[in-house]
Amino acid sequence: MKKVLFIFLSVSVFFVVLGCGNGDVNENNESDTKIIEPDRVLTVDDVRSIGAKANKEYDVTDLPGALSAWRAIFDKKDFELRFYEDQTSAINLGTEWVESVTGEDAVIKGNGVMWDEGKKDRRRCSRGAETPHSGCSYSARYFDYMIVGNMILMCEGYTSDESIENCKQLLDAIGVSHTH
Repeated sequence: MKKVLFIFLSVSVFFVVLGCGNGDVNENNESDTKIIEPDRVLTVDDVRSIGAKANKEYDVTDLPGALSAWRAIFDKKDFELRFYEDQTSAINLGTEWVESVTGEDAVIKGNGVMWDEGKKDRRRCSRGAETPHSGCSYSARYFDYMIVGNMILMCEGYTSDESIENCKQLLDAIGVSHTH
């Protein structure tokens, strides 16, 4: 009986230690770094104040809970900013919508797009050298996103790591801490 109890406790301690990650973005615990600054309230002016060009506003009539949405360019990279009342609203109302247009399985064209507004801005044309326009293969411009206070920030990149790094560069410029 003591041996069984010892094995049970050892395995339990192992899983508790295993569950305490370092906060890096990964499949098991990505919300530790993708959802930050819960009480922060940001506006498009915060992004403009760092020299970003946010001059394309989208109609958010069909985007549940969104107060506004913008396309922005900072440091020659594209971003999409979606603003909500607070972080809870951004998470509850916006996560499904942003996950549908980011990542490897992004739905960026056709009838499956959940929100048509700005859909052309959310895709990039990838084609081999000397391939005509008709040979364009579309992929997601924004491979990943972060939720910073009341803002969902989609960031350009070819991989999740590259997108998150681009998000962090913009956040650094705004003065938002993204470390835990």
